[in-house]
Amino acid sequence: MDQREPRDLPLKDRPAIVIMVVHEPLRHSLSNLLQENGYAPNVAANPQEVMQILRKKKCATVFVDCEGIGFYGAGICAKFKVACQYCRVVLLCDKRLKTHRQIIKEVMEIGVYACLLPPFEDWEVLTMVSYYPRIRDI
Repeated sequence: MDQREPRDLPLKDRPAIVIMVVHEPLRHSLSNLLQENGYAPNVAANPQEVMQILRKKKCATVFVDCEGIGFYGAGICAKFKVACQYCRVVLLCDKRLKTHRQIIKEVMEIGVYACLLPPFEDWEVLTMVSYYPRIRDI
């Protein structure tokens, strides 16, 4: 097994971008932003749809909001990471809310890639998907 860092190798297949965001205005905003910038995000209604997409990819970014984690449980982040070898889970939350702070703590222990706080700036979202590791066999 190759022990080099993923960024050391060239990409063959475009990474997936998946949006599993319960909050409808935020979901539409993310999808529109990504499409306007040349990306083709997949919008998933539930973790099962996310898993179907991730199983076909080795590299992906999944945007999920605290409402989704609150509904399905923090363990879905770990499942996403198992389904996709180089999966980044990006949590969208508001740390001013006590329930969100608890969710942030739980998912950070699982090892999410990033946690974005409002206002969700365009450059922050685009940064999450603009650079991927370069992997030869993906």
